[in-house]
Amino acid sequence: MDVKTEELRKLEELLKDENYEPTTKELLEMLETSEMDEELRESLRGMLAGHAPQLLGGAGRGTLLAVSLGMIIFCIILFFGYKLYKSIKEKEKKREEKKKLKQMKKKK
Repeated sequence: MDVKTEELRKLEELLKDENYEPTTKELLEMLETSEMDEELRESLRGMLAGHAPQLLGGAGRGTLLAVSLGMIIFCIILFFGYKLYKSIKEKEKKREEKKKLKQMKKKK
C-alpha cells in the first residue's frame, strides 16, 4: 500500500464513527504526511492553530486595507451628504427670500 491509500483508509475509518472528532494533533500529523502544496499546508496549519485567514491581503495588511477602504467610502458618503444638505438649505433660503419679496410687493 502506498502512503495515499493508507491515509485515505485511516480517514475513512475515522469518518465511519459519526461522533468521533479528530484532535488537532491527529489532524496536524495527517497534514504533515500528506502530499500537498507547501503554501496550502501552511495555510491549513495556521487554521488548525486558530488563526483565521485574512479576507483582504496577507497577514496584517488585510485589516489595514479594509479600514482604509472603509474610511474612503465613509468620506465619499460624507462629502456627498454635505453637498446635498447644503443644496437643500440654499433652495430653502431662496424660497424664503422669494416669499419675503412677494410680501413686500403686496404691502406697497
